[in-house]
Amino acid sequence: MKCKFCEWQKNFKKIYENRHCVAVWGSPYVRGHVKVILKRHAENLTELSVEEADSLMDAWIKVGKAIESVLHPDIMNWQINCNWTRHIHGHIYPRWRTDPDWGEPIHLPTRVQADNKEYHPKPLSHEDMLKIEDLLFHKN
Repeated sequence: MKCKFCEWQKNFKKIYENRHCVAVWGSPYVRGHVKVILKRHAENLTELSVEEADSLMDAWIKVGKAIESVLHPDIMNWQINCNWTRHIHGHIYPRWRTDPDWGEPIHLPTRVQADNKEYHPKPLSHEDMLKIEDLLFHKN
């Protein structure tokens, strides 16, 4: 079985990279959503070395700071997953008080809901995307 996160270069646009992790743009349904992916395939946090865990946290913090400095969200939601895609990865979700699900977990659309246009993308402007990428590529 191919892992889309092991083949991240084919599937995602990199916005930050360190020795063990890569950060990529995430879902268009949450403005500014980023995924932080462990480069090596691992399915459980207990498999990580201390160095890999440090790299994961380093990526989260650096990318989170860049998002905060450009988008100024009211709060950031942080999530570590490895259930649907059996590969350690984390999500950074900027949140605003005006979000329809403020105070609740992020609700992303199912494929059916997205196909039926029940959810509407909240795209990041090209200008904000470039500002965040510039901070990450030139200030690390």
